[in-house]
Amino acid sequence: MRRACGVMLAAAAAAVFTDGHAAAPVPVPLLDRCPGGGQVDEVFRDAALRALQGLVISAPGQPADGAVQAHHSAGHIDPQGQAWYYVSAYQVNLAFIGALNVSPRLLPSARSWLRWQARHTMPTGPGQGVVFDHWVRAADLHESTCPPGMDAASCPRVDAFDSTAASLLLLADTYARRGADAALLQEPTLHGALTSAAGTLSALTQRHGLSWAKPDHQVAYLMDAVEVAAGWRAWARLQADVYGAPQEAQASLGAARRMDEAIVRHLWHAPSHSWRVSLGAAPADFSRWYPDTVAQAWPLLWSDGSDLAARARAHVAWRRAAGSWHGPQGWPQRNVDPAGFWWPAVAVAARCVGDDVAAGAWVARARTAWLRDDAPFAWPFQVGDLRWLFWLSDPVAGSGGRGFSVP
Repeated sequence: MRRACGVMLAAAAAAVFTDGHAAAPVPVPLLDRCPGGGQVDEVFRDAALRALQGLVISAPGQPADGAVQAHHSAGHIDPQGQAWYYVSAYQVNLAFIGALNVSPRLLPSARSWLRWQARHTMPTGPGQGVVFDHWVRAADLHESTCPPGMDAASCPRVDAFDSTAASLLLLADTYARRGADAALLQEPTLHGALTSAAGTLSALTQRHGLSWAKPDHQVAYLMDAVEVAAGWRAWARLQADVYGAPQEAQASLGAARRMDEAIVRHLWHAPSHSWRVSLGAAPADFSRWYPDTVAQAWPLLWSDGSDLAARARAHVAWRRAAGSWHGPQGWPQRNVDPAGFWWPAVAVAARCVGDDVAAGAWVARARTAWLRDDAPFAWPFQVGDLRWLFWLSDPVAGSGGRGFSVP
């Protein structure tokens, strides 16, 4: 069966890239989906699970109970010298999606986190359906969307409405599929937050089929779009399996399909066999790591893999992009991002195209850095990095974890 899938994928590549002239098929690895596990050893995986658990805030009876820090260091120091921890819904959702795939022991923390988000989803106004960034004061666990000393004109804020809303739907779907009880998802507050998040995706989707990042930042990004399409598929599963709404589920699958079609129609640049980073952008410049190179990985990571031609495009685009970043100074050997971020998603993209050597080199380097005795999982590590580290990990033995699954 694997061989047959590979042959079909190679044929799809030929169909995608032949432009009317005689042309050899573009080589595509015989992989029908991105493999998970096999790269991260148990010690590293278990340390990562503990790191995530250590970022959970326990504050019974307070609004901050169940919140999760984005990293171990302070995100803001106010004029009085008080430290504030940063809470990013998008980042934490990614971390729990990965964690639940390898260990259901994190289900209680994920449950508390989902309830925290439900309490903090904007019910009305321009940010309806979105969880804005929060800060939690270390001294007393008081919350704020705009702590003292922060520019009030920029508060409240979030990197993107569309991908943040999609990430909530993706986590809820993962929670449901990992054997959790459905009672949490039936709670009116959480059900309302999920419905509102889906409404946000709908409101941000434009006539061209792509979504704006924010109402006041009208840019349609490739990375956001593929996450939004995955979010629609997740919402459809919840509607069908948890809420008993098959017609609504079909409508959500239609929204995912239209988003997928718009991504190819508007963001695929056929002459260069690569993705534009946003609607109307120039072809990708692979001398830039972010966003041009990194963005090429996203269609690999968030596609459900059912469209063979789309998989072929994604494989070829990542291979072309990554080719500029190999060698002694390439991404497997050092943090090529000028800001120093780790970008573990790229290691997963390497596995998607069969480059296990590069993925393994990245894991070895991250293991050395993140397991330092004096500063484990230190900045620029962020909690969202765990989504991709867990993808490369095997499930905890005997825990019922299921490993990687298509979003």
